[in-house]
Amino acid sequence: MTVASRNVGVLRELSEVECWKHLVHGTVGRIAYVDPAGPVVLPLNYVVQDGLIWFRTASYDQLAIHAPGQRVAFEVDHVDERARTGWSVLVRGRAAHALRDDPGAVGGWPDPTPWPAGNRSMVFCVTPTDITGRALARDPVRPVVGHGPGTVQRADAG
Repeated sequence: MTVASRNVGVLRELSEVECWKHLVHGTVGRIAYVDPAGPVVLPLNYVVQDGLIWFRTASYDQLAIHAPGQRVAFEVDHVDERARTGWSVLVRGRAAHALRDDPGAVGGWPDPTPWPAGNRSMVFCVTPTDITGRALARDPVRPVVGHGPGTVQRADAG
């Protein structure tokens, strides 16, 4: 089997509604920000509530020091390597340290419980300004009319 014959995916843009559905059901994503040494990308646990992405970190963490007030990128994705399918959602927005008098704090904050042990009590949120996503699905195949058994072609050909 050649490399070209294994490339059978169809890439499509996700709608904003589809992007939010993926975001809401996820628990682990990656945040990208810039510190004095350059771009940084870190995995973290998160929760989506009221159109915001919430996460916790420690007050001494570099993320807590450099991300507040900064434009950040946040990404979640899912990959099925065997099927060669998956999706990815990218959120761009501004990170902020959440304070108790913020409107989002009414009734308490959502709890994006971090997996690692330790004191990660500072709550942050990302206010999205741009949400995009893509999905890679298998290219459907159909039998070729007038040819023998086992002959297939891509559904968009022909």
